[in-house]
Amino acid sequence: MFYPFEMERYLETLLGERDPLLREMEEQALQETIPVVTPAVGNFLSLLAAMNKAQSVLEIGTAIGYSTIWLARGVEKSGGHVTTIDMNKDRLSRARGYFQRAGLLEKITALEGDARKILPSLTSGYDFVFIDAAKGEYLDYLKLIDGLIIPGGILVVDNVLFRGWVVPDSNFAPKYERMVGGLRKFLQELCANPDYVTSVLPFGDGVSVSRKAEKGR
Repeated sequence: MFYPFEMERYLETLLGERDPLLREMEEQALQETIPVVTPAVGNFLSLLAAMNKAQSVLEIGTAIGYSTIWLARGVEKSGGHVTTIDMNKDRLSRARGYFQRAGLLEKITALEGDARKILPSLTSGYDFVFIDAAKGEYLDYLKLIDGLIIPGGILVVDNVLFRGWVVPDSNFAPKYERMVGGLRKFLQELCANPDYVTSVLPFGDGVSVSRKAEKGR
């Protein structure tokens, strides 16, 4: 987190009391160091998906299903469906358990495997895509999902500023050089892509929000 921890906590208080299931998942992720979005980012995803009345959501990176539940709740009223991909068998199994407890099992399709191998087999038509997986693979995902997102569709990517280290002249351990460099290149390519209008939001761990241009524009 690249801004004061107190600010993140304050943003959480503005969300009000979250239901016991989400709190349980947050505590589980914290105890086991499982990477999940912050509650503020989860709420943002749900709100954005609901505002866009998303019908077909694609998520790359399920973990234990925390962000998946936020997304599924966001599209529940509009009759939307979430397809989520993760290669960790154990976490995906736990996620399915949470989906069932949340009463969202029929709203979510969970696919096990490497997203880079699964994405080419999917058909186009997604109006909302969320990426929160291996940071070193973001450029690969960007190329693979381009043909899957419909014109006017939304693309949201988490951790794009990664602890603030993506900002030039930041100090970090050499072992992170490749990942940080990859994220910088990802943001440069995404923001320069004429087919997308993009904004980068400095909350959570950095979130990019893009809208794919509609045909004829």
